[in-house]
Amino acid sequence: MVLMLLALSFFVEARAQQKFVIKGDIEGLSRTMKVMLTYAEGNKLINDSTVTKDGKFTLEGTINKPCKVYLSLRSTQPEPQQGAVAAQIALNRDAQSFYLVPGTTIIKAKSLKSAVIDNTTEREYLSLQKQLKPLDELMEANDKRWIANKDNKDSVKIYQAKRMALYRAMDNARQNFVITNPNSYVSLDYIMSQYHVIANPEMFEAMYDGMSADFKNSADGKIVKEAIDLTKRFAIGQRAIEFTQNDTSGSPVALASLKGKYILIDFWASWCGPCRAEYPYLHKAYDKFKGKNFEIIGVSLDDKRALWTNSIKQNKFDWLEVCDLKGHQNEVVREYGINAIPQSLLLDPQGFIIAKNLRGDDLVEKLEDVIGNKN
Repeated sequence: MVLMLLALSFFVEARAQQKFVIKGDIEGLSRTMKVMLTYAEGNKLINDSTVTKDGKFTLEGTINKPCKVYLSLRSTQPEPQQGAVAAQIALNRDAQSFYLVPGTTIIKAKSLKSAVIDNTTEREYLSLQKQLKPLDELMEANDKRWIANKDNKDSVKIYQAKRMALYRAMDNARQNFVITNPNSYVSLDYIMSQYHVIANPEMFEAMYDGMSADFKNSADGKIVKEAIDLTKRFAIGQRAIEFTQNDTSGSPVALASLKGKYILIDFWASWCGPCRAEYPYLHKAYDKFKGKNFEIIGVSLDDKRALWTNSIKQNKFDWLEVCDLKGHQNEVVREYGINAIPQSLLLDPQGFIIAKNLRGDDLVEKLEDVIGNKN
């Protein structure tokens, strides 16, 4: 099998750069268009471009492994960068994402969107997408019913539960793909996209264990292993690590000082969009349980004091907030292995973790279970 041969050099620590060439021919395209190629190489985003001539174009470069790229046709004239018009242009753009491999890729079709890219990695990716398509369609139908019944609280809960079940089914399909295709670049990409927040440690570790020894010994593999170990260290049932950090007045706040209460440790930052979506639910939980043996302590990843304190005031956070203004290098963040936000841990009065990353009303529901109407 070709992929198994490729796997011999797949997970080598220092992968050699290899040349790629994309030769395109968009049939019937007479006007000159800009061709944009975007892909990630490690933490670096690569952008390259050329223009078409009678529908033809060539792009060349180097990659160190097959990787997912985004190829698009754009106007040679400046386009709006924001707003509804920009969104509509992006939605209607002739483009395609696919796995690019070293060597020559031929694109000959009436549009980029309709072009068939044929290589081993892309075929594997399309095979996985075929498995996910029925679940995607169920998700879309469920969301339409959710929107249509958004004013019915009972219906919304049913559709929310169905959505979560579909998400789990999609995750299971991806995880099964990784386990049955441990030497696939698609598998590697999935693992590297998920290690920041490991929702199912047992399944994730099974995927990691199935990968080759070369991957496990690589820089990426060691990062993933560290994430797995930290996830175990902070699994439900484990005791949280004690920490002390300063609040907005510069006074030290110790986690130990809250012992005897249910505590939510909330990792966030002023610049984090998804964090803002959780603020109403944090307020709801705090307002309902703050007098019932419950406290929130927010740990911010901000590195500018003004942004941190202004955000606290603007969002009316009445609970404890701490930060050492070291950004992603915040000592508590590093100690807890937080690679993405928002994240949270719910502790019982003895300091043991009883829940992680509760979203929306899940936090209130969990607190109702463990605190109820107790004073």
